[in-house]
Amino acid sequence: IGLLGRNGSGKSTLMKLLAGEIRPDSGEIVLGGDVRVALLPQDVPDDLPGTVYDVVASGGFEHARLLSEYHDLTMRIAHERDNGLLKTLEQVQHLIETSGAWHYHQRVKTVMEQTALDENALFTTLSAGMKRRVFLGKALVADPDLLLLDEPTNHLDVATILWLEEFLLRYEKTLIFVTHDRAFLKRLATRIIEIDRGRLTSYICDYPAYLERRQALLEAKEKQWSEFDKK
Repeated sequence: IGLLGRNGSGKSTLMKLLAGEIRPDSGEIVLGGDVRVALLPQDVPDDLPGTVYDVVASGGFEHARLLSEYHDLTMRIAHERDNGLLKTLEQVQHLIETSGAWHYHQRVKTVMEQTALDENALFTTLSAGMKRRVFLGKALVADPDLLLLDEPTNHLDVATILWLEEFLLRYEKTLIFVTHDRAFLKRLATRIIEIDRGRLTSYICDYPAYLERRQALLEAKEKQWSEFDKK
C-alpha cells in the first residue's frame, strides 16, 4: 500500500499512530488479534552505540540485553583465553534457552543474512544508507504482520534501492510505505491510499491506474463545480 498526500498532510503521523508511537487526540485504533506492527522511521539516528547485531537485536527489547551479552562474550572468547569468560558464557546460554531468546537469536541471524549485514560492524561507522538497512533489519526481526516504511529510499544509492525493491517484492506480509521515489512506488504498490485534508481515500489499483482515476475524479468535480456556479 502506497500512502500518498501533500507535505504536511499527516502521512508520518498516521504511520506513528499505527505503530503505537503516538496516541490519537480522539477515537481509537483497533488492531485485530495479536497483530504485530513495526516501523522504519524517516529519520534514523547516527550515533547509536554498539554493533550492527546490537541494533538489530534491539527490535525485540525483551531479549536484546541477553543476546547482546552473548554476542559480546563470543567475540571476546575468540580473541582471549579465559576460563572465567567460558563459565559466564555457559550461564548466559542457559538464561537464553530458558527465556526463549535462543529462537529470537536465530531470527536475528536470519534477518541479517537476508539484509546482507555485517553483524560485527560498529553502527556509527556505517554510511547513511547502511544505517537505514540496519533499521530495516531491526523492524523485520519482530516478524511484523504490518511493516511501515517512511521514506525507505532516503540516502540510498541506486544499487541499494534496487536491492530493497527486490527484497520487498518477496516480502509476504502487508507493507504501507511513504515515498517520493515514483519508480519505487510504481514497482511496489498494488493499492494506493491518499490523505487529503484529513480524509483517507482508497484506490485498489497500482500507481499508474491511480493517476488516471484521480484525474477522472478531479475532472468530474470541476464539472460539478462549474454547473453549481452557473446555477
